[in-house]
Amino acid sequence: MRHWLSMGDYDPAELAALVRDACALKSGRSSAQDAIGDRILTMVFFNPSLRTRTSFESAMLRFGGHAICLNVGGDAWKLEHRDGVVMDGDFAEHVREASPVLSRYGDLLAVRTFARLHDAREDAQDAVIRSFAQYATVPLINMESAVEHPCQGLADWMTVQEKLGDPRGKRFVLSWAPHVKPLPMAVPHSAILAAAGAGMHVTIAHPPGYDLNAGVLDRVSAWCADAGTQVDVTTEQRAVCRDADVLYVKSWGATQHYNDAPAQTESFARHSDWTVGTDHLGRNALLMHCLPVRRNVVITDAALDDTRCVVVDQAENRLWTQAAIIQRLLNG
Repeated sequence: MRHWLSMGDYDPAELAALVRDACALKSGRSSAQDAIGDRILTMVFFNPSLRTRTSFESAMLRFGGHAICLNVGGDAWKLEHRDGVVMDGDFAEHVREASPVLSRYGDLLAVRTFARLHDAREDAQDAVIRSFAQYATVPLINMESAVEHPCQGLADWMTVQEKLGDPRGKRFVLSWAPHVKPLPMAVPHSAILAAAGAGMHVTIAHPPGYDLNAGVLDRVSAWCADAGTQVDVTTEQRAVCRDADVLYVKSWGATQHYNDAPAQTESFARHSDWTVGTDHLGRNALLMHCLPVRRNVVITDAALDDTRCVVVDQAENRLWTQAAIIQRLLNG
């Protein structure tokens, strides 16, 4: 049984095949009805969602399946994932029981849980999603975890391929941007994994102190090396943005400011000039962001409303890539 937890669990050729499957589903050249029809997906959300929940429900319903949504601490018990804990507080149920029980009610299980942003080493262990995977008896889908958002990454790959054709050798720039609160690194991690897997040159631009996970960067470097492309990290944003074929903008917090909200807020203010506008874009560049996006904080109105911005296409492609993932997992 195979899960969908990390893009790194698959090789680039497998990921490219999933993108091809998604394109075929979107165009109507194929259908996932045989795989998904009458199947049940159970989704467990520890965090809010707009696109993730809706796109998964839509994928199941479009191809004859059904989706169940549970919100931890809302319409479902608070869940404990740590082993050996005396559960005499708010957490009424352990993942050891919840994961296998939910597995028996459906054919697939999906979980969304964010990084706590307290300890970078703790976040890197991705303990919640890994705990569900340990006890699940059906395929598990990562709907975003502390480390990755592989569904978003695959949709990003599909969007680039739709707009630019063969992505190999094209220039992908991930630019950090300021925010009003610290955010996890899951989306930027999956964005650069997708770009590397697609054979693109990858450049990561961020202020000093905003380094991404070293293990993810190692895999990106390895995939780029295999593809004959290059990965670079820079603290000079404008020097690289206008040369990009794809400019992907995302905010994330600095590990040095975990548990120090005033310091993080001050850092965002100090780097407010990293907000992306139309002057960052090359003539034929794609502007990408996973959404939701705070206008005129992360990206300006003018840039988001520009014809080079493809954020709505990215969001739609979540539906098609997730249908392809579901189909592949159900077909074994």
